[in-house]
Amino acid sequence: MLQLAAQSDPAWSTATIDQELDEPSVSFEAELRPLLGVALRLATAMRLDRDDAEDAVQEAALRAWRRRGNRHPGSALRPWFLAIVANQCRETRRGRWASVLRFAEPPETSAVPAPDTAGTLDISTALRRLPYDIRLAVVLRYYLDLPFEEVAATSGCSVEAARSRVRRGLTALTTTLTVSETQE
Repeated sequence: MLQLAAQSDPAWSTATIDQELDEPSVSFEAELRPLLGVALRLATAMRLDRDDAEDAVQEAALRAWRRRGNRHPGSALRPWFLAIVANQCRETRRGRWASVLRFAEPPETSAVPAPDTAGTLDISTALRRLPYDIRLAVVLRYYLDLPFEEVAATSGCSVEAARSRVRRGLTALTTTLTVSETQE
């Protein structure tokens, strides 16, 4: 099939594919691979859905690989890649299909409930209510345990702004979770 494409279009050939997989591409992949777990945790916390998170990380990894030349020489890969993951989560949320529930099969219900299911649901609901930038800062800081410098680099803001976003997020979460406790 690849040969047919090469014969019908001279711009498409196996030489082009071989050039794409040069030494820098292989080293980029090796550098990116350890970050995929962290990226999945970030996407899961931002999307609050494991399947959507996996899709977002795959798309982000592909975008990062395509734009690997845009990364500034000597800059750290983790904040750059996590920013791509965060942007992909934002774009996925804004997409048309994000508002439509799609189930190939009905969701499975487990016979054994997860420990403190109500608490987990409260936290998930409270996180959903946070504005995107504030949720991103809280997740980066407390879910991924990143220092404020990396939270700022990933969020595209100053360290002071990152601290402010985290503080506002914690205040909002505390208020939301305290109100839901008193209503029970």
